[in-house]
This record gives sequence, C-alpha cells and structure tokens, in this order.
Amino acid sequence: MTERTVIAAIGPDRPGLVEEVSQFVLDRGGSIEESRMANLRGQFTIMMLVAGPAETVARLTADLAALGDATGLQVRSTEAAAGAAETAAAQHRLTARALDQVGLVHEVANVLRRGGANIESMDTTLEAAPETGAPMFAMDIILSLPASASAGELRAELGRVCDQLNIDWHLE
Repeated sequence: MTERTVIAAIGPDRPGLVEEVSQFVLDRGGSIEESRMANLRGQFTIMMLVAGPAETVARLTADLAALGDATGLQVRSTEAAAGAAETAAAQHRLTARALDQVGLVHEVANVLRRGGANIESMDTTLEAAPETGAPMFAMDIILSLPASASAGELRAELGRVCDQLNIDWHLE
C-alpha cells in the first residue's frame, strides 16, 4: 500500500539544493509526486508530496534531521490525508493584476471562500509596470469550485470586488 507525506523545507538558497533533497528522497526509495519550490528573496522553499511503501515513508521521516544537517534547511513532514487527492470540483484559473496595495490577497481569497471555491495553488509576484516602473502585484490562482457552488455568482462577486480595488482579472 502506498503512503504519502508532505515534506516542507526552507533555508538559505544556494545551487544544488533541489538535487540534494531529491537525492535524499531517491536514496530512501521515495517518489516525488508533486512539488512547489521557489526562491523568496534568498530563502529557498520546498514543498513536496512524497509517496512510497509504509517503510519508505517511515525511513524518510526518520531521517529528516540528517537532511536538515546536510543541507542547512529547516525540514519537517506531515502525513498526507488518505483519499484527499480527488474531488468532483471544476478547476478554474484566476489571473489578476493591480497596482500594489495592502490586502489584495486577503480580499480576493475572501471572495473565493465566500463563493465556495478552494484555492489549490496560488503564485504571487511583485513586478515593475512596463512604462512607469510602479510596483504591480500579480496573482495566478488555480481554484476548484464544487458543483454546489455557482460559477456565475462567483464571477459577479469577483467583478464587484476587483472593480472596487482596480484589479484587472480574468477567470477561465
């Protein structure tokens, strides 16, 4: 029977971290099924769903301190919930751009929660506007919307809030 654990790691960025962490998983017989990794201003973050037989997952979690010592990362694991991977929800992609202002993520996340949507993944960046160089905030969100929720109502509420905050947005 396959078991899964989520490994989270963070620490100072340097070349070779992904190779070292993936080698650690490989050496213990694990398989990386999903991952998200990013350099956030010099701190490298790793989130990965690792699968394998029960003995493999136990060996991986037991050896996490050694991984931390070898890489300089703060590492922890959390057991992945059994059977939580698949739902009968429709997937949508929301992209949004606006002049940077405090609270944008909160306001959009609040609309999504009230509309019954679950955020599956979110990437945000701060970048310079092409002509003015003003700070522009960008969001790219994958969300799931169960059949019991209304995509039309969610779209209308997103439109209302995004208009108030001057956010250019698109929901696919």
